[in-house]
Parts: sequence; C-alpha cells; structure tokens
Amino acid sequence: MSTKIGIDQSHGFMQEIINNQFSRKSYQLEVEDLQAEREKKVQEYDDKIKVEEIKKKEERRKKREKVPTQQTYIPPSQRKVQITPPRYLGKTVFKMDIEYAPNKFAPIKIRESECIKKACQLFVSRYNLPPDNIQSLEAHITVQMGLVRFPS
Repeated sequence: MSTKIGIDQSHGFMQEIINNQFSRKSYQLEVEDLQAEREKKVQEYDDKIKVEEIKKKEERRKKREKVPTQQTYIPPSQRKVQITPPRYLGKTVFKMDIEYAPNKFAPIKIRESECIKKACQLFVSRYNLPPDNIQSLEAHITVQMGLVRFPS
C-alpha cells in the first residue's frame, strides 16, 4: 500500500475535474474580456452622445443669441425718431413746368400757405441748380402769377 497523503490525481475522474477547472477559468476570462469591451463601447457611445448633446446645446444657444432679421416692435414712447404727420400746406394755387436741364422739365407748385421764395429755394436745391437762379426764378413766377386770373 502506498502511503501518499492527499488525492491521487492520476485517476481519470480527477483529470476531468482539472480540465473542467481550466475550461471554466478560460471561459471566465473570455466573459470578462467581452464585458470589458462592452463597457468600453458603451462608454464611447455615451461620450459620443454627450458630445452631440453639447453641440446641439451650443447650436441652440447660438441661434438664440443671433440678432433677429426682422425689426422688433418698439413702443412709441421708446422710439428715437418721432414720425410727424405731413403738414397741410393748403391747396395748390399755381403750378408751372420749368426746364431745369436741356429737355428736362419739372413742376413747381405754389400753395396757399407757401412763400414763392421758399418754393424757389426748394426747387433749386432739389435739382442742383446754381443759387443765383433763385431770384430770377422767383421773378419769373411772380410775373406768370400776375398774368393768371384767379377765380374769386
């Protein structure tokens, strides 16, 4: 009889147990590797999603910060330029076409409440004529107005 202490590992049943332990260990390592790969992929995916969310948030913030293309409503009390209604100058008393350049005519209108001199100054400045034309234009209009009979 042999006096060995412990289990005889040369027995076939023991060899099968040892093989099972090796295969279980290798399977466990494979599973851990797969799990580590999955966690890595999940982390990469989460990072990608977080980056995309951050980009979307930045795009939304940029859109909000843009100046509107349309003019926004400003209450009348806060407007800088007050729009005044056109004043009534009265009905046209006299109208005449004047040649301000060769073959170019423009009307000059004299209204009830308007001075002839101011109308001539406006005409001269509008059509870029020399300022000494104001007196001659005023004299010409005064003569023409004298020739016209106004209904009474």
